[in-house]
Amino acid sequence: MSDPHPATLLDLLNISSLPAQPWKNGGGTTREILCSPKNSDYEHFDWRISLAQVQTSSNFSHFPGIDRHILLIEGDNMQLIHDKHIHVLHPFQPYAFAGEDKMACLLPLGPTLDLNLMLRRGRAQGSLQAWQGRNAPMTLAAGTHFLYAPQGGYQLQADTHRWTLDAEQALTGRTSAPLSLQLQAEHTAAPLVYAYIAPTE
Repeated sequence: MSDPHPATLLDLLNISSLPAQPWKNGGGTTREILCSPKNSDYEHFDWRISLAQVQTSSNFSHFPGIDRHILLIEGDNMQLIHDKHIHVLHPFQPYAFAGEDKMACLLPLGPTLDLNLMLRRGRAQGSLQAWQGRNAPMTLAAGTHFLYAPQGGYQLQADTHRWTLDAEQALTGRTSAPLSLQLQAEHTAAPLVYAYIAPTE
């Protein structure tokens, strides 16, 4: 039976209050936002959403069996060296790669902050995307959702439920049935990041 009030499963989360922890390879710090199963370590999660502070050019941690999605939140660009090819990562343009691939980054314009979605192959699947100044409804499929406004400036509504996303706030949770969500940006440049994880069978 579908949940008669799926919007009640969505809650506000203050990203800035989350603690930092070392990367898997010890080369930087990350803030875990969501993880399943909860409190899993790097070897046992099904999926994970995190923010990584990158201070210097470095190699990425090795994650065999993980499908990775990365999105630049702060910084002008990050140069990804992926299997000897260079991909320039610009703000709010996601890039996907396999966690077992050899990957490094260069920071020609200084430190960056990036958001990561990690999905264990065969146990989780999902997507990562972003918009600027979105003023259009969207339908959330059944599953887990993460809507993040790094700079704030969004009003969201589902049925009688309303939320305001200020800077560094996200709306997170799961729905057991499709949910129509109305988005209203306060200005045309306001970025909104959306990660979706499909329900497991």
